[in-house]
Amino acid sequence: MDNSANSLEDEEMPVRSTQVSGVLNPTLLAGKRAVVTGAARGIGAAIARELSTAGADLSLYDLSDCSETANAIRDAGGEVTNGVLDVSDRAAVTRAFEDLDRLDILVTSAGVYGEPVGLGEIDTDEFDRVMGINLKGSLWTVSAALPLLRRTGGNIVCVGSAAGKVGGVASGPHYVASKGALHAAVKWLARTEAANGIVANAVAPGAIDTDMIAGKGYGGDYCPLGRLGTAEDVAGIAAFLASPGAAYMTGAIVDVNGGFFMG
Repeated sequence: MDNSANSLEDEEMPVRSTQVSGVLNPTLLAGKRAVVTGAARGIGAAIARELSTAGADLSLYDLSDCSETANAIRDAGGEVTNGVLDVSDRAAVTRAFEDLDRLDILVTSAGVYGEPVGLGEIDTDEFDRVMGINLKGSLWTVSAALPLLRRTGGNIVCVGSAAGKVGGVASGPHYVASKGALHAAVKWLARTEAANGIVANAVAPGAIDTDMIAGKGYGGDYCPLGRLGTAEDVAGIAAFLASPGAAYMTGAIVDVNGGFFMG
């Protein structure tokens, strides 16, 4: 036996980088116009940066000011506009798309957390807030974008959640319901818009190290890969779903959760 080779027990396990940048070819999305909601920070901001790195021109929206994301993209040489938008306000969403003459990619990332409380503890205003942003806000945005996307045979990418698949672990029933319903709506969109050349998919992140889960008790031991995800982990998958490489994918809910849920 050749004793020069170390046993598996003696070898050091490789350390995987948690930083993802430039997943796509830097010219792959050149000439494409993308809209990203929820782009002020976290997953939405990371997706915006990834799409810009691949050459897309961007329009960014968030209920908060997303100038920081937009300025970082401009500093890197990208083309971007940004504005404030409440996605739960259907009329405002419709107005936001009126000035666009082309749209190839829509990413709906605007979302809010729902605390892990029982049904009896959720007041109606909180229920309506979570459903209004996570579910209705995504659908209002898609509805406003569809006329433009039908002209280009565009890509829709919605940001769902592992909670919508497993029933939640550290989130409430209103959050779980909003994300599970969003997954179902993506499948409906994939079926109904296929004839118009549109593909519709979603990413379902697990515990991602962003402001949304700060202080919620998540640790790296929640999943087999042994760490929280990063916004860039999700952005790379979302950018692929927004690209021509996903032309034969539609109606997929893609897990990005470190192996927490394997469906």
